[in-house]
Amino acid sequence: MKQFVVLAMICVCFLSFQSRIIKARQGEVFRVILKANHSTGFSWQWENKTNKSIVDSVYMDYVLSDKSITGAGGNEIWEFKAKRKGEQKLIMVYKRPWEKEGSFEKEEILVRVE
Repeated sequence: MKQFVVLAMICVCFLSFQSRIIKARQGEVFRVILKANHSTGFSWQWENKTNKSIVDSVYMDYVLSDKSITGAGGNEIWEFKAKRKGEQKLIMVYKRPWEKEGSFEKEEILVRVE
């Protein structure tokens, strides 16, 4: 039983740290959709934004999942353009912009431009 619990914990940890991979062609615009709730003050921020050599953000929008419920969450929809061939990791952090410390949710997305 203990082995099963340890194995389950390892699987959960592995899945939570696993990166997403997006393949795009040069010149293509692609989307990254991230769950969010702006009513809490949290939003996604592109942490390694200064590295724009291969991809660059071109648009971001927030869409509520249910407009009739106050405080309902939704999705941030980020659009990126694949500028040139290569690989670039996008590091997205979900936090309140004014908070500098704390534990933040993080998404790492590897983009391969062909």
